[in-house]
Amino acid sequence: MLPSFRQSQAPGGPVLSVIGAILLLVSSIAYGASSELPDLGESALLNIERETSLGRTVYDKLMAKGLIETHPLLDRYINDLGFRLLAGLDNRVRDYRFFIVRDDSVNAFALPGGFIGVNRGLIMQARTQHQLASVMAHEIAHVRLMHGLDLMKKGSQMSNAALLSVLAGLLLGGVDSQLGSAVLYGGAAGTQQAMVNFTRENEYEADRLGIELMQSAQFDPNGMVEFFSIMANLSGTSELGNIEYLRTHPVNNNRIAEAMGRVRKSSLRGERLEDYQLFKDYLLYASSDHLTDRGGSEYLQALVLMRAARYQDADARLAELYSRDNENIWYSIAFAENLEYLRREDEAELVYRRLLDIFPEDYVLSMRLLRLLKLEGRNQSALVIARSLEIQYPDDKQVYFELSEIYQSLQRPALRMMAQAEFHRIAGNPQQAIRLYDQVLDSPDTDIATESKAREKRLQLLQQQK
Repeated sequence: MLPSFRQSQAPGGPVLSVIGAILLLVSSIAYGASSELPDLGESALLNIERETSLGRTVYDKLMAKGLIETHPLLDRYINDLGFRLLAGLDNRVRDYRFFIVRDDSVNAFALPGGFIGVNRGLIMQARTQHQLASVMAHEIAHVRLMHGLDLMKKGSQMSNAALLSVLAGLLLGGVDSQLGSAVLYGGAAGTQQAMVNFTRENEYEADRLGIELMQSAQFDPNGMVEFFSIMANLSGTSELGNIEYLRTHPVNNNRIAEAMGRVRKSSLRGERLEDYQLFKDYLLYASSDHLTDRGGSEYLQALVLMRAARYQDADARLAELYSRDNENIWYSIAFAENLEYLRREDEAELVYRRLLDIFPEDYVLSMRLLRLLKLEGRNQSALVIARSLEIQYPDDKQVYFELSEIYQSLQRPALRMMAQAEFHRIAGNPQQAIRLYDQVLDSPDTDIATESKAREKRLQLLQQQK
């Protein structure tokens, strides 16, 4: 039986339920927001924590509504791109987080604190990794230059609810453009035009820094100009209201010309075009509710067969792709996943282990192999992998979830409670973590090393609460 590795599909409930949730979020944040909105200017660095808290609140709500793609392979891909761009950012004070929004509208946005979302619809429009990187670089620039917070300061005479409705309006645009714009501009009221102009003026500044980040990260900066052209073409073939990205990031000839003037000639292409297409194909497979036999690449056709539970047919195609390039992670993961559906676990294990020889200690591959071993009842072998992951990712709650289940199967209650305590500590449940540390300390099965670790972690949590 295949482990529940694929995350839940995009929400199928009415759009209005999502809109209502975000509007409720705005009202709840706005209550007492005068003490939450970060100060600006020279004291801004002292308020990063409050800025991050505001962004994380919205991010967590989007996650709770199932609007964020959580598949580890896809999440890693988008974050690898983002952190490659961040390498060229001097004096970075924010912990950035990049994520894919499970929505087919063309949009991207930056929340306070460096939470940067890119809609699935925008990714599908980008034809190369460099074009997608240009959008992400632009959003990083907005955060670095504090344009969003400056926007809030510019509207300082607005109510707190109106300030936060700006943020909600940008998010709602990806769900319902008309309503999103109504919240965005209706909330801004008397300062509407000034705020729109302010945003457009800063687009050029964000483009300039974005191009610098792309060049520093060895992306082809021509990707920005190319994506501008894609957006310009879309605006000529669709109603502008259907392209939310163009509302918040207007494209015109002057902006395209300035970007072209700043781009140094480059022959960099980085990742092969077909590899980026494989990422897009797998995103459709893992994230979309509407995956149908639409043609496309051989890989996408195989994924469509797998989604339709035609595993034998999918196996024939994926085996052929795997034989052509058995070091390609997209081919290999899909091939192994389908083997699991076919109950050919031994063959799937060989695929994962071969990939781990190429990508040692890789998180996604290790987690897949670990879960396969658990399903086969080989918990001691799974424990070896889980302990290795614990060393590499000591603050990953999913690792401790897996450890707790493994220890339960191996009938090691003290270590199971310790793993559960670590899970709750990371998840932000300190009281539950402390209770579990106490149980570890009271357990007769606790060894000296575990006892020492539990005392130390418990003390740290108690000190943080003072």
